[in-house]
Amino acid sequence: MPKVSVIVPVYNAENYIEDCCENLLNQSYEDYEVIFVNDGSTDNSQKKLENLASKCDKIQIITQENQGQAMARNAGIKQSKGDFLCFVDIDDGISKEMLEKMMEAQKESDADLVWCNAYIKKNGEILGTLDETYPNVDDSQKNYVLHNASPWRKCIRRFLLENHNLYFPKLRFYEDLAVVPSYGLYTNKIYYLNEPLYTYVLHEGSTMHQKSYHQKLEDIFKSIDILSNFIEHSFYKDNIKDELEYLYIDHLLHAASLRFFEFENTEIQLDKIVEIMKLKYPLWKKNKYFKQKDWKYKLICYLFYKKKRNLLGYILKR
Repeated sequence: MPKVSVIVPVYNAENYIEDCCENLLNQSYEDYEVIFVNDGSTDNSQKKLENLASKCDKIQIITQENQGQAMARNAGIKQSKGDFLCFVDIDDGISKEMLEKMMEAQKESDADLVWCNAYIKKNGEILGTLDETYPNVDDSQKNYVLHNASPWRKCIRRFLLENHNLYFPKLRFYEDLAVVPSYGLYTNKIYYLNEPLYTYVLHEGSTMHQKSYHQKLEDIFKSIDILSNFIEHSFYKDNIKDELEYLYIDHLLHAASLRFFEFENTEIQLDKIVEIMKLKYPLWKKNKYFKQKDWKYKLICYLFYKKKRNLLGYILKR
């Protein structure tokens, strides 16, 4: 049985498959398998995957009708054999030493979950690392919950996801935010490797950079509600109240508001965010992590909350 199962969802990704395979199959670590889940691609992704699998016994292919990234990852989890799971997005990059360094850290620390820093890349240029502007705390569990809304850049024990039913919900957008921060609630030990071993690539045409409004952006409401239920029904709910409040501020009041604000006729969605914040976190401005943010971030949140959208539009255009 392999030690690590790497799960990669694939949808119309023929242009990325070869580079992704090169990254994955040239790892300095050896004890792993790669599971590509072809989620109903209509291009040449399946043929490319089959060609690569015929040359390498580390590669497995799951082929299914298009159900979205969440269901693709779930299919990979269910077929995986590794003690640890590692999720990789097909268009991102990983260093040659990523699996080796993360599993060495796991062995030395006996952690159930190991996660690393990541580069941010756009238009071929490295913009910095993902964690350099995030709030930071010494508590490993709280630090994980604050920083991890996406499944990539981590290795987690497979049985924890299976035993606690931590599968991705059937959402098209924001499915990762719904469950990934909750991983930290079920681990005995978490280890952070402050080294950028993963490269997250920003694309203008990605889900979160749509030029036309997509109703599935409203999945943010379902997603954060699922996350809240996970946390509020956990043993640690009283220990991470501030962290959950910050996730509402960061992903709902700030990020989701900015996305809705890009489109016309989204007043209902923006008003809904304000009502949720008033109901759940009326004192959000006192959150200790929010206080660490820069003035522009704070101003954006405040103006959305106060529904000063004309002023906000003027400021954002400057």
